[in-house]
Amino acid sequence: MIVRAQGESRSAELIGDAIKKSKSYVELRKIENARNIATILQESGGRNKLYLDTDGLGLNVMEKR
Repeated sequence: MIVRAQGESRSAELIGDAIKKSKSYVELRKIENARNIATILQESGGRNKLYLDTDGLGLNVMEKR
């Protein structure tokens, strides 16, 4: 359990460093998350169509409110 916590801590540090150097990492993660949400909704098998805006897909994480 300690090793996992140390790994997660190091991962958070590396992600923080990457974000400081370039915002591209955040943009990439937003796109990946939107793709995952869309895939999950598509695989749910419903016949109804569902339209999500950028808020619904989580693409607004960097917007100032």
